[in-house]
Amino acid sequence: MTNAAAGRTTAALLVASLAWLAALFAAPHALHADAGAPRRLCAGAVYLAGRVVCHQRPERSFVAAGHPLPVCARCTGVYAAAPLACLIALVLPAGRGRRVWDWTGTRRGILVAVLPAAVSVAVEWMTGWTDPGVRAATGVLLGFGGAGLVCAAMTVRTAPVGAALPPPLPTA
Repeated sequence: MTNAAAGRTTAALLVASLAWLAALFAAPHALHADAGAPRRLCAGAVYLAGRVVCHQRPERSFVAAGHPLPVCARCTGVYAAAPLACLIALVLPAGRGRRVWDWTGTRRGILVAVLPAAVSVAVEWMTGWTDPGVRAATGVLLGFGGAGLVCAAMTVRTAPVGAALPPPLPTA
């Protein structure tokens, strides 16, 4: 993928992730519209889409306008961090500046993003204790790491079709 195509794709992901995040926060407010109103129908569609990707347990969700958000606090954290990662990928210059994403593709980076969520899940299962703030914080790490990995993968330059590839490494 060329740098221009990667930039356009990252910009499109930024817009889409911001639109989804806005929909998540607008949906609970739209539930107060009259039955059959377009806003309320859109809110129902957002809650239905949220149901596909999340368990939607109210005790694990943030509340707005008296209703839980369409996704849990961890998912909210993921969806809040993803546009930030896309924005950083767009702002950073190509080359050395993009090395900030190198950690996301390593075992250590994946562990940094996943381990806090795994620990919080284990604590929730063992004790029953849950805190939306903690869940959201672990989701931010997951969302930033995941979106960073996607953005980094889009900027990896591949050899053009027909280009000479480097010789294979010798085997011992």
